[in-house]
Amino acid sequence: MAGALQGIISKAHAADWLSFQGILTLLAFVFAVQIIQAIARAIYNVYFHPLSRYPGPKLWAAFEVSRTIERVRGRLDFAIVDEHRKHGEVVRVGVDELSFIHPSAWKDIYGHGHAELPKYFPPKTINPNQIIAAKSGDHFRMRRAFLPAFSEKALAQQEKLMRVYIDLLIQRLSECAQSGVPANMTEWYNLTTFDLIADLTFGKSLGGLESGESNQWTKKIETMLKLMPTLMLLTSFPLLATILNFLFGRKMEEARQKHFEYAASLAMGRLQGKEQADRGDFMDYILRSRGEAHQVTDEELVHNSDLFMLAGSETTATLLLGVTYYLLKNPEVYRKATDEVRLVFKKPEDITFKEATQRLPYMMACLSEALRVFPSIPLALFRITQAGTPIAGHIIPPGTRVGVHQLSAYHSPLNFHDPDSFHPERWLPEVYNDPSSPFHNDRREVHKPFSFGPRDCIGRNLAYHEMRLILAMVLWNFDLELDAGMEQWHLQKIFGIWSKPPLRVRLSKRKVE
Repeated sequence: MAGALQGIISKAHAADWLSFQGILTLLAFVFAVQIIQAIARAIYNVYFHPLSRYPGPKLWAAFEVSRTIERVRGRLDFAIVDEHRKHGEVVRVGVDELSFIHPSAWKDIYGHGHAELPKYFPPKTINPNQIIAAKSGDHFRMRRAFLPAFSEKALAQQEKLMRVYIDLLIQRLSECAQSGVPANMTEWYNLTTFDLIADLTFGKSLGGLESGESNQWTKKIETMLKLMPTLMLLTSFPLLATILNFLFGRKMEEARQKHFEYAASLAMGRLQGKEQADRGDFMDYILRSRGEAHQVTDEELVHNSDLFMLAGSETTATLLLGVTYYLLKNPEVYRKATDEVRLVFKKPEDITFKEATQRLPYMMACLSEALRVFPSIPLALFRITQAGTPIAGHIIPPGTRVGVHQLSAYHSPLNFHDPDSFHPERWLPEVYNDPSSPFHNDRREVHKPFSFGPRDCIGRNLAYHEMRLILAMVLWNFDLELDAGMEQWHLQKIFGIWSKPPLRVRLSKRKVE
């Protein structure tokens, strides 16, 4: 390589830099220097980097693009699962990234009792007006303003609002049952959760269940999933990103602005709608902070309304799809859950938040197991270490991106017995407290699908109530069966979120004796 460079340099002295040959010589020199730098950087990253002692794919550590290829294919998170099975509880998954699956890593990375580790966000994805990206002081202020909207008192008021859309879902599924056409549960669950969260956020439905058509937010997710492979490539090729931004940046910005204006019009309409006061929705409780030190601005409310829509609906729809699929893939489990719901409740009107929580332990276990096998957030939420950060018994160098990779943690035999199979029994106290049970030694404390610590999901209770009520109503009203060709539905790609292809289910209205 040194001889080649010497040759290029000697030719360069004799070359006229403005001639065609001179320009080629210069380009060859620049290219050679970049190749040498890339090789030197790769050698350093693999053998001399502070994280070089941690196991993991050496190609990912050497060249970021090699990992990007897996991400573009939608296979990166599954590859990380495999790496943890090979190497154990700590795996190096990038130049400066470590993935953990030990239960104690949750507290060390995300928990209380130590200085908060800053969040990591990919370039150009952060919105500081949203609570998930806000700095510590703003996050505390926003959380204090938002928390009352997700309290038990608020949930008691919100139940009647949510029930409208759950009843409408049952009506739409009844129409599918009568027609004999398999229902696309991916579509119906999405429409339900988005309509429901829109009502709680903006005081009005998006009309998805009424019309059977997608809305601005579901279309946004569909578009994002289609574009995600390209967007992921751009993070590894800045020059390509610059070119595409020059060609399509204006249209992308116009689309973002149009969506923001739509969300803003809905949010401001609710803010100014005094006739909707005291209905118990999100805005009702959040607006009570006006005049207090922790109040949020109108701009912050608009941006966070968009976040409520995406986070509060997409994750719940994902969980409902996962539990429906895995129940129908395991007929004995499905029978037990259905029998429990129908034995406890004689009519659907009796199914409430409180009753579903207290009287359906097996169905609750099914939801917990679905959140383990098919977590709504399958990846790691990365934080950046400070000097000498201790995590799960390791002292991690500063500037390292660290996180608990949820799909790996939940599918690891180090944490769960028979981790790839659907066993709701593992969540029943009488089972996991039994030393003779194969699930006795499961490390359930690693299961934190709503994250952990001062920045955990504030909508956790709402999501649990919503999914319990919807699942109980579906099991009470219908007999379900997977349509032909759905047996491998779980084999799908992950682009930050699950790709969620159509889940076709044959429904028949249950016969009430």
